Amino acid sequence: MTSPSTLLLHPDYPAHADPGPAIPGRAIVPAIARSTINTLDGPGADALVAGHGLRDADVYGRFGTATTREAAKLIARLEHGEAALLTSSGMAAITTTLTSLIPPGGRFVCADVVYGGTDSVIATGLAARGIQTARFDACEPAQLEQLLRELEPDLVWCESIANPLLQVARVRELAQLCQTAGVPLGVDATFAGGMAQHPLELGASVVVHSATKYLNGHSDVIAGAIVSDEATIDRCFATLCHTGCCIDPQAAWLLARGLRTLPLRWDRQVQTANLLAARLADHPAVARVHHPSLARDAMCAAPLRSAGAVLAFELASRDEDAAQRMLARLRLCTHATSLGGIETLICLPSRTSHASLDPQLRRSRGIADALLRLSVGIEDPEDLWADLARALAH
Repeated sequence: MTSPSTLLLHPDYPAHADPGPAIPGRAIVPAIARSTINTLDGPGADALVAGHGLRDADVYGRFGTATTREAAKLIARLEHGEAALLTSSGMAAITTTLTSLIPPGGRFVCADVVYGGTDSVIATGLAARGIQTARFDACEPAQLEQLLRELEPDLVWCESIANPLLQVARVRELAQLCQTAGVPLGVDATFAGGMAQHPLELGASVVVHSATKYLNGHSDVIAGAIVSDEATIDRCFATLCHTGCCIDPQAAWLLARGLRTLPLRWDRQVQTANLLAARLADHPAVARVHHPSLARDAMCAAPLRSAGAVLAFELASRDEDAAQRMLARLRLCTHATSLGGIETLICLPSRTSHASLDPQLRRSRGIADALLRLSVGIEDPEDLWADLARALAH
């Protein structure tokens, strides 16, 4: 099988066939298709009238362009899916998937610990549509097995590596249970970065990314991605056409550019994250570190090929004021939200990604007020450790 490093640079490379003669004068860097309208004297006119085939036709920018299709093709190949759909943000990808696959009045089963924005969609958007939601521990497949029997849900949802406590879902076992029950499994694989795990290969039905994060990798694009079979992507595309949450061609072009360096960035970031997690775990000022590299059995059960480049840790004082003082003393690790870029970012999830959750509910899920989440960049590992150690010394 051709490696991601090659496929992301050469998406049309035929791994097992004679490629034929080279195309003369081919552009190495694709052009950006900025036009929002196209003439209707081609196949796009029939697609517009028939209501299908619009994903692959040049008709109107809201339905897609050559640039957005090129970026979607890269992500589909990366995740080993039949097709992909790009959206204006990761939240748009999550919302589009949930509202496309769960009917009004339907039933939804979701992992306990997920991104705070997903919790907000459940509490507002899904509840308003009369959708019943039940929660389960994605590390305990037996809990899902019971809910599948009792509820017969329309969709099951988890994160491959959960935000912000880095729990590793046992995706293979969850997918097997869902397949037996005839229920689709959706996986938010943002923290897996398209590199640590390919949930579709493990039996999941649909994969979602906040492409803002690792897929783009340069903190200059807001985007989302949905990857699945053609029929599921068509359902999500129909929702996108109604809601208008399409990606801008410029953002899609930047996303495709960032994807081409993903394997290089990922390797460096994961190696540094493993080093920092081990050192933080031994530091007297740190009570606990959350990172898959410290839970190898969980990685094998998932399975994950690598531990990812996000970690979280709790100070021994368990004091939010102490955490704030530490943040103020950092000079290389930047106090900011988001993750997955080439720069190292650190934040308090209680004040960022999970700030909208009820404080008691948040704490009951293990997200302490003083929990710090670190997204590791590509800086020199020893420089990052020196910055953290200096701040921890206070």
